[in-house]
Amino acid sequence: DYTWLFGTDGEFTAFASVAAGQFGPIKAHLRTLRDVSEAVNGGSGKIVHEVTPDGAVYFGANADEGNTDESAKYPSAVALVWRWSGDQRFLKDLYPASRRAMEHVASLDADDDGWPEGLGNVERAGMGNEKLDNTVYAIRGYADLADLAEARGDQKTQRWATRHAQRLAAAFEQAWWYGADGARSYADSLDPGALGGADTKIFQRHWIGLTPTDAVLPALPGRKAGPLAADAHARTTLAQHERECYTGPLGLYHTGTGANSVADDPAVPDGPACDDVVSSVVDETSIFTLNSAIAGVSEGNYGRLGADQQGVYTRGNARAQLDPDLWEMPGSMPEIAPGGVFGANIDLPLNERSMVLQAWGAYGVLWPVVHQWLGVSPDMGRGRVAVVPQLPPDQPSASVRSVKVGSGR
Repeated sequence: DYTWLFGTDGEFTAFASVAAGQFGPIKAHLRTLRDVSEAVNGGSGKIVHEVTPDGAVYFGANADEGNTDESAKYPSAVALVWRWSGDQRFLKDLYPASRRAMEHVASLDADDDGWPEGLGNVERAGMGNEKLDNTVYAIRGYADLADLAEARGDQKTQRWATRHAQRLAAAFEQAWWYGADGARSYADSLDPGALGGADTKIFQRHWIGLTPTDAVLPALPGRKAGPLAADAHARTTLAQHERECYTGPLGLYHTGTGANSVADDPAVPDGPACDDVVSSVVDETSIFTLNSAIAGVSEGNYGRLGADQQGVYTRGNARAQLDPDLWEMPGSMPEIAPGGVFGANIDLPLNERSMVLQAWGAYGVLWPVVHQWLGVSPDMGRGRVAVVPQLPPDQPSASVRSVKVGSGR
């Protein structure tokens, strides 16, 4: 394996880090990510994609297109760590980089519709210029930046970020919900022109369809704190993603199954179809532990904690880490769980294997248990914490000792 510094990986891992009380490592990660990004990109606000152990930056310098989502998630990761740790010096240190990150995201909106252009976390060809995950995390990024700006007394940035967050959150459902042909989900991307006219909705069944149910926004004027997705749409798409076209025994597929216009491998049978859409990409039934993490957290955000709901995803990730019949390395949660089209690392050539250990999958176990089941919700930057437990219906008890919040437990 390799110990590389990633942008968006660490931003997802932040949720697991704070739930585990590991404030020091995630603070160091976010500071290093800031330092490398500013050294390479000269304060443009662009967050790099990955950095190798010898200091080389891969895909994330100003000269590269890079991934938009890395920058959009940065202020949210900073806000999360600040809320759990209450560390005002940490906030003061990383607030300027958080502001510049969202200014960079705003600069990527070439057609001025609010949805940033650029590559996202799917990393597959055939998508429109505006990606769902970039949009979702940009809206959350603006909202979190507004919260940070208020804490820092930066009223100008607070007004700017709040205005962006309110405008985009209000327009989101109409612009992104793909209700046609039984899809019951959000569009994966929008294309401003080339693929069929202004803001054509493109639906390809990628895992990012659940990001609107994953991302939780702080309160905005006229909007209470909570997930971005509207409740009715959220419950509709979560139920759809629980079906066999999207979810296998160990979790969420990278790209759900159904009709497509691309020639399939005749040796691989078509998977089940849950809609009438003819996608322009093939299905991909690899089960990435991050994808399952997002599905599990999404279910928890809407109180869907049953064994056939959130439990499929949390237990799938836990089994990939802890089940001797599945694990690759005892105690390590891999990048891709065994099964699906991917199979198992041990059966693949070395250069085709996934990572034996990737931290971000822990988002789908630690965060649901500590934050959703046991209800620990700190806002220690403002000196307060709420604890509102909600156990799954098949879980008679759960406990945790010495949860770290602020400077205490």
